[in-house]
Amino acid sequence: MDDAQAFYGMLKVLFKDPCLIFMLGDWRTGKTDTSLLIGHLGLAWGLIEKLGSNIYTYENPKVDYVNSFGRLTRWLHHDRLTKLFIFDEALEHLPSRRSMSRKNVNVTMKLIPELSKAHGRIIFCSQTDKVDSTLLDSTFLRAVFKKTSKKTMQCGSKLFEPLTFRNLPRSPIKFDKDRLAEFWEAEAIQYSELSETMKVAKARIEGRSYSWIRDKMNVHPQTAKRHVRKILKAYFEQQKIEVVNT
Repeated sequence: MDDAQAFYGMLKVLFKDPCLIFMLGDWRTGKTDTSLLIGHLGLAWGLIEKLGSNIYTYENPKVDYVNSFGRLTRWLHHDRLTKLFIFDEALEHLPSRRSMSRKNVNVTMKLIPELSKAHGRIIFCSQTDKVDSTLLDSTFLRAVFKKTSKKTMQCGSKLFEPLTFRNLPRSPIKFDKDRLAEFWEAEAIQYSELSETMKVAKARIEGRSYSWIRDKMNVHPQTAKRHVRKILKAYFEQQKIEVVNT
């Protein structure tokens, strides 16, 4: 990196208070890698004390893997440490309001207040800034970083003059490039609960009636129906299918 001192000074100004930063750039410009580099340097320089992300980093002890809003809330409020969360695939999870599902609206409206109360800083990685307008409010948005290549980043903010950094190094934090950065509003089903849920769902797929499930599996019909609904909900969320009542 051409000027590590300037990079440090920029992050010191931005991370002084809770803030939101956008990391923009086309495909294969290294947005995720540079975001993790910022997290690594923030820890190394003592500007943050805790780093989390919905990016899978091979269980790296320096990065807490957080992939749901419930887990993020607990992660933010677990302690009073200064923390940075890197939210990858923001365009996928938090698109513009017109195309947002109810899930994404809830996440967006809850996320900003939680961030401020919990001494949090967050980097949103996205191809464009076509996300919910709440996230672009100048009250929260402190800087926009734009990757023009893997090694070059332009930085704009109302807190400092425009900066351009070249020869950015690779982040020492490795991540799975083939694994989608997921983020869910609801918590995942626990394994023990999933096991029973799968058994009930399998019985229904095989054509078993709810009375058969009650008699043979000792599961009340209403409980069995809840298990089936959980499986359907998980499938719809995984496939990004939104069910609308008409």
